[in-house]
Amino acid sequence: MRRTEHRGQGTDEGNPQSEIRTPCTRGATRNRWAQAPKSNGFTLIETIMTLVVLGIAAVGVLSVFTTGIRGSANPLLVDQATQLAQGELDQIIGEKAVVNGFASIAIGNPLACKSGMLAGFTCNRNIFYVNPGNLNLQVGGPTNYIHITVTVTNTTIGTVTVDGLVTNY
Repeated sequence: MRRTEHRGQGTDEGNPQSEIRTPCTRGATRNRWAQAPKSNGFTLIETIMTLVVLGIAAVGVLSVFTTGIRGSANPLLVDQATQLAQGELDQIIGEKAVVNGFASIAIGNPLACKSGMLAGFTCNRNIFYVNPGNLNLQVGGPTNYIHITVTVTNTTIGTVTVDGLVTNY
């Protein structure tokens, strides 16, 4: 494009400092296709590569969710097993208050649970004497401390164990 300067007079005629110069285009023709077009956007290859990378990343992230969803029914079973075990433990502790005191608690490994179980659950209990120095170590003779372990088992979740201690006081 050919540019020329056009000299014109400003507001103060005759004053050389007020002279204004403005570019003019005279006789220039504009050709749209003379310059290379600017790139605005993404190419097809860039778009496909982006989708592939995002797809691979999505598989990694979503695999964590599928693991969590697969085990989402288990909390209900764990809660039921915990409540069944706690109920059996409460029944054993209640025997001390109702029946014949501390001596009425049957000692043995393993014993069948007295309370009814839901379908799919099995229960056993271990009751043994312990010393006050080590409340997890079974001793042969009667003491004033009884350790109770109730274990509820389900094929889906495995075992849930609740421990308790009954004293002769």
